[in-house]
This record gives sequence, structure tokens and C-alpha cells, in this order.
Amino acid sequence: MPPPRSRALSRRGVIVLAALVTVTAVLGIGSVVRVPEGMVAVCGGALRGAGLHLRRPFSSVTLMAQSGRLDGVTIDRATEEGAIVRIRLSFAYALLPEAVAARAGEIRSSGLRGVAAVAARAAIDPVPLAALLPADPAQGSAPLPRAACETIVRALRASGIEPINLVARIGPPGSFAEAAPALKAEATGLRVLLIGLDGADWDTIGPLMEAGRLPHLKALVEGGACGPLRSYDPMISPLLWTTMVTGVGPDIHGVADFQAIDETTGRRVPITSRFRRVKALWNILGDASRTSAFVAWWASYPAERVEGFQVSNLVVFQTLRPRPPATPVPGGLTYPPEYFEQILPSLRTASDLAYEEITPVLHIGRAEFEAAQEDVLKPATSDDEKENRRLAQRPVPLTISILAGSKNYATIASDLVARRLDLTAVYFEGIDMMGHRFQHCMPPRMTICPKEDYARYRDAVTGFYVKQDGLIGRIVQSAGPGTTVMIVSDHGFKTGAGRPLDVLPFTTEQPVEWHREDGIFILSGPGARRGRLAPRATLFDIMPTLLYLLGLPASEEMPGRVLIEAIDPAFASAHPARTIPSYERVGAPRETTVVASSPGAREAEEELLANLRALGYIGGDPAGGAHAGVPEAATGPPTTPAGMSPPPDGAATHTVAPGPGAETQVFYHRNLATYFLKRRDYGQAVEQLRLANERQKLPKNYQLLSEAYLGLGKEDLALAALEEGLRTMEAMDPESVLWMVQLALSRKGGRDMATDIARRWAGRTAKKAGLDDAVAGILKEDAGDHEAAAALYMKSLRADPARAVAAQRLFALQPPQKRALLEPILRRALSRDPRIDEYHNLLGVLLAESGRAREALDEFRRAAELDPENPRFLANLAGAYAQLQRWDEAGAEYERACAASPSSGMYLKLGSVYRRLGQPERALAAFRRARDLGDDGSAPFLGMALAKAEMKRIPEAIELVQQGLGRHPQDAALRSLYDDLVRKSRSPGSPPGPPGSDR
Repeated sequence: MPPPRSRALSRRGVIVLAALVTVTAVLGIGSVVRVPEGMVAVCGGALRGAGLHLRRPFSSVTLMAQSGRLDGVTIDRATEEGAIVRIRLSFAYALLPEAVAARAGEIRSSGLRGVAAVAARAAIDPVPLAALLPADPAQGSAPLPRAACETIVRALRASGIEPINLVARIGPPGSFAEAAPALKAEATGLRVLLIGLDGADWDTIGPLMEAGRLPHLKALVEGGACGPLRSYDPMISPLLWTTMVTGVGPDIHGVADFQAIDETTGRRVPITSRFRRVKALWNILGDASRTSAFVAWWASYPAERVEGFQVSNLVVFQTLRPRPPATPVPGGLTYPPEYFEQILPSLRTASDLAYEEITPVLHIGRAEFEAAQEDVLKPATSDDEKENRRLAQRPVPLTISILAGSKNYATIASDLVARRLDLTAVYFEGIDMMGHRFQHCMPPRMTICPKEDYARYRDAVTGFYVKQDGLIGRIVQSAGPGTTVMIVSDHGFKTGAGRPLDVLPFTTEQPVEWHREDGIFILSGPGARRGRLAPRATLFDIMPTLLYLLGLPASEEMPGRVLIEAIDPAFASAHPARTIPSYERVGAPRETTVVASSPGAREAEEELLANLRALGYIGGDPAGGAHAGVPEAATGPPTTPAGMSPPPDGAATHTVAPGPGAETQVFYHRNLATYFLKRRDYGQAVEQLRLANERQKLPKNYQLLSEAYLGLGKEDLALAALEEGLRTMEAMDPESVLWMVQLALSRKGGRDMATDIARRWAGRTAKKAGLDDAVAGILKEDAGDHEAAAALYMKSLRADPARAVAAQRLFALQPPQKRALLEPILRRALSRDPRIDEYHNLLGVLLAESGRAREALDEFRRAAELDPENPRFLANLAGAYAQLQRWDEAGAEYERACAASPSSGMYLKLGSVYRRLGQPERALAAFRRARDLGDDGSAPFLGMALAKAEMKRIPEAIELVQQGLGRHPQDAALRSLYDDLVRKSRSPGSPPGPPGSDR
């Protein structure tokens, strides 16, 4: 037995040993760090990946995600006056291990956000603040210039942070210092379902509803308000559908084409959400804490962060074929990103489409269907992939893709609408796509549809309408009772005898020749009035109306209006329409993504472009960077039937200010020029055509440029534009020579110039039937030989009845009794092309002169529909209504004519109509306006005096008559009215003459 002391030492030894063991254990534990999957750790100045790692005992460890998102990284800059300008960055990121390891200490002390802020600040500090600020600081925040964004991206990469979808915005001085005003929605109790049907047309829907083939659309029509929806030129989908969810035109919203050029790769890419320059409906609803889901809307890729869901327009191309296991999901397809994986099990590929589903649409055999199905299902890595993608034009594979994609979008919409969000919206392109491939084969058969095609495809369009109706019914059922349903289309489609005779609907870059201005509008369910709408709605009215239904004001920046005539009167009474100055200055700033799409998305982008190419919306080589302005007869379906000349350059598209990382193409700017020309904004049109020519010179550019210069009153430049086009472009339409001769003759001493133009370009004009005769007729008329000129015009029109200049001049030269000879020529031309607005107008005049007032009204109405801002057409339409004593409509059209082109004569007519309507106050204002516009004749004084008398203000009426007599003492009407008024003033009674009398 050990001595006591030894036992004590032994006990202490055990304790010390135990302590040492404990310390060692603790040190061991403190020397190991476990980094979870998907995370990295900064420890000891080094970066550690997932797993167990040693470290100095108890040294600090900073864990962070290998990839994630940084929002609200801010950089403050000061102006010379000391005001603070804040730049705000948001982006997803992935860490670059080697580069970020070198900054491990900075990350540990400042965090990843701090490192990102320091790197970004150092990158743009050398850039002058003036180069970063928005052009108009008063307009609120704006995207940071692209060059600055690229500088920031490079700096972040150097710091070990790979930014993905960088969003960078800069505000005016002090803009972020104060919180944005709150946006509150009024409670309306409505849930709204918006369904977009590209190309849907009442002319096709009407007969199908009557035949009982569209039961779901019929139920919606019968339960609400419906009518036509007016589109605008150019009638191109990205522009129009973006207008419906922004409320503004392409000059403001910035989406003006189908495609752009990716600056980094030179690839053509579909136009994306990056191009949009204003808030869309989903942004505004989020600002107001309203929920929404949007499915497949045009230019919605990459999907934006919203209060709800967004499914981009590329999703369908990710679902046509079975996805191999572990295939990564391209970024930006949906928001939230995980929604794609959640809904994917419910979606079907083209392999799931049954033969019985296609036979009501295409009359084909099972073997042909299965072969086409196999084509659609070929994987992207197939050797003949490029050929198959180009053969998206082939009718059967295209139809399979359309049917499969439409079913999937209906599945997604049904899922989302069942979640009872405030607004669910879904866009379907199938009707438009089927129309562009098969509309020429609808009954009655056209000569451009071969007999064998007619047998197979005659029911393609109507059969697909029936399929679409079934999808609508499925979505409406998922929405549940109590849902307000709005259905819209961006334009209509020509049918029957109105179809172009010599242009296939998929002719490269000429598909809009088959579009009709009137689409469809339906509002059904709670909050909707029942009945047909009298005034015609426009695309610009959709956004204000949707905002109104959801309890939000329309923006004063939106030219449209709330379609109050479609709203139930009780609802309208309880919820007065409101306005707000702008949505751009309230709520969160709109984010604009920068970084290019992922490799997986590129395949979907290429398929989308292949479909557009198949339907004639765009041309060119899929891999090329520049737009090819020529048809692709060798690579797609025949674009020109035998015996027809190839189409001119055409109708594709592009935007106002390019989106980050993308460059605009020629058609982006020409589309904008067309939009501006239709609105008589000639200066803007000139600028856009200059930009178009910088990208690619095309004959149509010069023709439009001449029109724009002429609108500005610059005849010399208009003439020079046509001259340059003819000199440099062999494909320039020789009809331009006719316009050049007219322009030259409009100038002082221009006859010699006109004769010289006709001589120099005689070789070109001889190539077109009857054109030489029209040119010679213009010269003869200028020389005073009207008989010879009329004969030459008639000869020219027999060769080409659509030559409007010859028809106009012949009409002007012929006495009324001989003008009737023009009627068969005009009708022949309109049977071939019903869009010649001037011919409808001339035909209306001929019919009115022959006493056929109702027929004349129809022609004037059609002319005004084709050019709704033309004051001549509007005045003739108003006159036709007046002739039929439809005074309300006459007044409305005279108002439009006065707005389009104020003139004293127009206001005199308007004043007379208001007198007929018993509205003397409005009549007085119109007559006064006629006088203010420079009419110093007797008519304004006579009209004002009559209006005053009808208002029982006889002394003032007498004073006006005296003023008129002072200027026109011999005027019999003024003298008679004076005597009448004096007599009435002495013997009080009724005012002189009832409304509508000669006085």
C-alpha cells in the first residue's frame, strides 16, 4: 500500500491527466471545422470547401454559400453640390475559389457584401458621375450604363465573385435617400384571369360559336361584354403584347422587334425582358402587394422577381422532348426558379400527343404523324439537328409542337390560377402560328393552296380554335366561380375573300400582310357588363382596365382609358376610376438583368427563332449576326408561288434603347419608324430610319424616309432619299420614280427636273406594267393636257389597278358623271388588297355621289379603320353619318377629325352638328374655334349668334351679328338673322329657328 503522500500525488496526477485529456479533446474539437455541402469556409486566411478541415484551435471561421444572391449592394457617390447619388446592385453569384481565397481576410472582416461593394466602388470611381446619371434625373432611377455594368462585372470577378444576372440602377441625387411612396390598392373583391390569344379573330370565332363548336368562349361572351380590339402598326407580337401589360407604345416600353444581337457572341437572340424600359403589370402589382402569375408572355425571359410567379416564354421549348436525367435547368426560365422543377412532372412532351388529337386539325395518316413526331423528338445533339430545326416550317411537326406546347401552358396556367392569386395571365400563340401556316388553305380554297394541301389542311385553323376553346374551358374551370375573365388578342387574321391573293401567310418578313387590325376583347364574370361594346377598344386600354379591376389607378403616362362601358354600372359606381402621375416613381425600382443566358436556354432561344422563321416573321441564317433582308427559299418552305415576284424586304423587328448586352437590328428601328409615321411624329421617324440605315440599308427604309421628310415639309430631302435609294439599291421599287416626279413638280420651276427624273430612270420604270403611263400622265397633267393625262392614267390602272396615284389623279380630273368608270377598277384592286385605305375613301365618295349613302358609309368607315388619324377619311365618315342623320356618330367623327387636323371648316361642320343635337354650348365653342383658326367670313358669326340665341342670350346674339355685319355688310344670312333677332327681342318667345334649321 503506497504512502499517503504518494496517494495524494497520484490523485493529483489523475486529475491533471484528466484535465490534459479534456483540454486535448477540446483543442481537438476546436481544431476541426465541418463545412456543409454547398458552403465554403474562410479560416486561417484560406478558403475551404465542403468536408472536415483542420484549423488553428478556436480561430475564427466564416461560413458562406458557394453560390447565392446579393441584393441591395450600395455605392454612394457625391455630386459637386454635396448631394448623394446611390447606385444599387443586385445579382446572383458563384464564388471563384482561387480568386476569392486571396481575399479571405477581407471577406472575414467585411463579409462578401462588403468585398463586393469595395470592388464595385473601385471599378466605377474613376468614371465621371455625369456619365452615370440618367439623362433626365427628374424621371427617377434608371439602369446604370452598360459600359459601367461591364466594368463592375470584371471587378467582381477579379475579387472572386462571379456575378449572374447583374442588376444595376442609379438614382438622381437623393433618390434613394427617401423611401418611395407607398402604393395602395383599393379592395374590389375581384380575382382576374387574363387569357391572350395571339391572332384570334371574330370572323372565325363567330361562325364557330354559332355552330356550337366553341362552347366555352360562347359562355364567356354571353356572360359579359365583347367587341373588337384595335391594334396598331406595325402589327408585330412583341410590340403589341408588351403594350397590353405596360399601357404604352414601343417608343416608350422599348420592345420593338422579335430579336436582337448578343454583343458578346454575335448570336441572334429573341427579344427579352432586358429590353423593356418601364414597369410591367407584374411589377406594379408587386409594388401594391398584389399577387400575380404570368405564363409565357412575350419578352418575359429571363423571368423577373415578382410577387407570385412568372413562367417565361422559353419554357415550352424545354418541355417538347423528354429531359435526360440530371439535366440542369437553365436559369431564368421561371420565378421562383424552383417552380419549373415543381411543375415539370405535370407537363407532357410531344411523345405524349396521341394521333387522335391531331386528326381533327390535320387530315393525315398515322404513319405521317408518327414520322413527324419522331422529328420533333430528336435530341439537340442529333447530327441533323440543324436541318430539323429549320424544318419547323413543315406543317405536321409544327402542328405537333403547337399542340403540345399549348397543352403544357394550359397545365401551368391551370395550376397557377387555382392558387387564387389576384391576377393570373397566360398567353397562347397557337392561333397565330396555325394561321400563318394554314390560313390560305381555309375554305374557300385559294389558288395559292395546292389541292392536295387543301384536302389535308382545310380544317387546320378552325380545328385548332376548337382545341384552344377546350384549353380555355379547362383554365376557367380551375379558376373557379367568381373569377373575372378577360380574353384579348393583339390583332385579327384575314379570312375568306379578304385574304391576300398572291402572298403566302408565311412569306418571309411579310406575315403582317395577313393580319387584320381588329382583334377580340371579352370581359366576363363579376364586374362585367353584358352586351356588345359600341365604342371600339384599343390595345392601350387593356392595362388601365386591368389596373382598375384590381383596384389600382391608371397612370397618366398611359394613353389608353378604362373601358368603363365594359364594366357593370353598379361596380363602376362603387369604384370610380382613378389616376396616378407615374408608376415609375413609386414602389421598388425595376430591375434589368445584364448577363447572357445560360447554354441550356440558348437551345430554347434558337427553337423560338426557328418557329418565327418558319412563319415568316424573320429571315436570315439562324447562325448569322446580321439580319438578311431576303427570303429563304432555299432553306425553308417556298415563300413565293410560281409566277410571282419575290417579296420585298420586310416586316421583322427591334427597340428604342437597346437592352444591356444586346444590340438592335435594322427592323427594330424601322418598326419604331412605322409606329411614329402612323402617329405623324415625322421627326422621330427620321431618326429611327437613320439608325435603321446605319445597321442595314434596305429599299423600304428609303421609301419611309422620304415619307417622313415630306411630313416635315422637307421636299428636297424627301426627293434625295428616293434618289439615293434608287441609285444604291437594285431592289428599290421603281414606283418611287412616280413619287419623285410628283415631288419635283411641287417645287417652283420643277418641270425640267421632273422630266429629267423620268428620263434618267426610264429603264427602271419600264420594268413595271403601266408605270411609264402613270409617269407620263403626271407630266401631261402638269402641262395642262388633262384629256391626254386622263387617258394615260386609265391605261396605267388597267395594267395595275392598285396604283393609287393614278386613281387619285384620274378621280380629280374626271367630272362627277364620268367618275363612275373608276368603280370597277377600285373594286378590282380592293379584292386583291383590301388594305388600300385611299381606295375605300374614293369608292365612298363615288357611292355618296350616286346616292348610295349606306354603302358609302361602309367604305368611309373602312378607310378610317385603316388610317384612324387621317382627317380626310374622318371628315368623310362624319359627313356620311350626317347624310344619314346619325348626328351623335357624326359629331364623334368630326371631333376626331378636328383633333387630327384642326381647321376652321371642320369646326364649322362640328358646330352645325351640335346645333342639330340641341347642344348650343358645344356648338358655340366649335364656331368660336373656327373663328380663332382664322376664318373671318360670315359663317362663324352666324353660327355663334344662332348658338347664343338658342341659349336664350338674345342681346349677345345680336351683338355677334352686328360684329359680322361690320365685316360683311352685304351678307344676306346675317341681315336676315339680325331682323329675326330684333323682332324676337321685342316679342319674347322661342329663339330663332329650331336646332337643325337653315339658321
